[in-house]
Amino acid sequence: MFWRNEIWIGLLMGFIAPLLGFGVLYSIFALLDQEGAVSDIGLSKDFRLRTIGIVSIGLNAILMNRFQKNRATESMRGIVIITFVYVVVWLYFFRNSISF
Repeated sequence: MFWRNEIWIGLLMGFIAPLLGFGVLYSIFALLDQEGAVSDIGLSKDFRLRTIGIVSIGLNAILMNRFQKNRATESMRGIVIITFVYVVVWLYFFRNSISF
């Protein structure tokens, strides 16, 4: 069902994958921080949040590859649209902490 060639499938999968990835990565880093295995010392205050966010957005590349193998171009189009929205939101949210 979720590998059909429809734009709404791509939008849905492209929306959910980064959210799940963000939750998993944030939880992993929270556990590692609690155990003392990682530290924020010497990093900017939102470095971890920025990095986890952009890696989560990058998870859509895995979905893109999967849909490309199935030649589901409409689903790929949905993933590209939602990925663009995520990137714009990420840039807006972290606009003050990014130096160009």
